[in-house]
Amino acid sequence: MAKFLFVFWVASGATAAEPPNIARCQTGAADILGKRKAAVVQVCNLFGGKCVMNHPAVAAANCATEALEIKPLECKLYPIFEFADNKIRTAGDASEEMSTPSDFRCNVANSNGMYSWSGGCVSVQCDLGSSSFAGPGMTQSGTSSSRATGVKDTTAATFQNNTLASITSDAKQLKNVFLYRTGNYVATYKRTSSGSSNGISYSIGALPTSDGNNYGPVACPSQNLKLTDAKATAMTAENLRMCGSTGKWVYYNAINLLVDASHAAKFTADAGTTTEKNIAAVPFLAGRSNYRSGTTMADARQVKLLSGSTATSSVLHTSAVITPGATGASKGETAGTWRSYGVVFYCDDYARTDLTACKTENHKMFYVADPNPGTAFGTTSAGISGAGTSSTGGTGSGTGSGAGTSSTGGTGSGTGSSTTSTGSSTSGAFVARGAGAAGAALAATVFYAI
Repeated sequence: MAKFLFVFWVASGATAAEPPNIARCQTGAADILGKRKAAVVQVCNLFGGKCVMNHPAVAAANCATEALEIKPLECKLYPIFEFADNKIRTAGDASEEMSTPSDFRCNVANSNGMYSWSGGCVSVQCDLGSSSFAGPGMTQSGTSSSRATGVKDTTAATFQNNTLASITSDAKQLKNVFLYRTGNYVATYKRTSSGSSNGISYSIGALPTSDGNNYGPVACPSQNLKLTDAKATAMTAENLRMCGSTGKWVYYNAINLLVDASHAAKFTADAGTTTEKNIAAVPFLAGRSNYRSGTTMADARQVKLLSGSTATSSVLHTSAVITPGATGASKGETAGTWRSYGVVFYCDDYARTDLTACKTENHKMFYVADPNPGTAFGTTSAGISGAGTSSTGGTGSGTGSGAGTSSTGGTGSGTGSSTTSTGSSTSGAFVARGAGAAGAALAATVFYAI
């Protein structure tokens, strides 16, 4: 029998109830995309326990088939299913629309106290152990929509309980979002919207992702096309997951889930040169990116996280080599064309209370790429480098796959500022762990119950 949970999350200090009929599943399926046609994001579980994600309007009895279950150190494709009234959840319903990357956001509608949620609104539950599950939340900074930063004690911090989480438009470039733990919550890095009326209130928190624009081998279709529309039927499911603006670029991303402070990042120089490319200062629970074009897209790269927030800081950690392949979106093109690669620097001391500190032995890295058109991730760079298979299900085996999901982001041109790296690399401090070690690591983790 499918397990589910209805929880009434209330913002700190509030007395209002949340909108009714929100399903929070605790078990789900290994794949909820199947052969259906939808824009997708790759959801990666770095929380430390099993996570389940579902649209808030699924029928609770359907958790086992309509919620997505993601194991630790695993990534799965989460489809954005859109319906004209944001309520119907049945595949093949006449009101179903073909989603695009422009649907990466959580829109909320309220009609006489009946709430509806767009396809980018998600319920997230992650296992804390002892039959307790964490929902989305963030450290609260007064009434600001931004999170409080530099948190040294999560047990003393004030947290904003988020009713739901959002797959935001920021995800259009990397097409990855990350489930990570801060305190007893699934981390969100800002509040995207909130509302209160007639004794009911809600808040939406953004899941961590990166930034930048999206490109792909075919242009994305317009929004709100019914699945039966001729333009929708002409778009293949794989091309829909890879579509975007057709300018030819490759992106490299650094994602900071390591410590609650900004760390600058860069990636290595073009082949035959020595000037490394600056990415940006990367805030905690966020990612930043830079891009290359032309023949340099095929160059093998390493992503570096620096010890401080400026580009002149010494190198703290260096990733393994990422070698672009001419597969998936890049087939027939310069290797790396229309691809996005990312290195997640994270702390696997999941129960830590000081978010500004992480012991060296708990420093880890995880590799992701945009769906190509299947999952692309791993605990080594082999998971995203070179050739791979087209698949809609993540195996966690570290084998790569096909091409990016879509977005209609701007075209842009040029490159970011550059700087020469200083300091030494200590990438050996990272320990790559496969699925086999994950269970042992979790067994040693101390869990807190909410």
